[in-house]
Amino acid sequence: MENKRANCIIEVSVDGANGRHAVGIMNMRQALDLPEMPSLSYTHPDPVKAAAGIVISRKELAGFMVCR
Repeated sequence: MENKRANCIIEVSVDGANGRHAVGIMNMRQALDLPEMPSLSYTHPDPVKAAAGIVISRKELAGFMVCR
């Protein structure tokens, strides 16, 4: 069974000395397929929270992939 949450679109950013810089827009599955790097952050999958600038960790993002 395909997890529909995997198709939620998020923005992946890298946190650097000069602030956060966008890496790309992708679905959650693609974001979790990226190499594990502590400098990466992910916008919240909820569009309202993402628009408010809320970012989450890779571990939190993986939690959204779990079927409820």
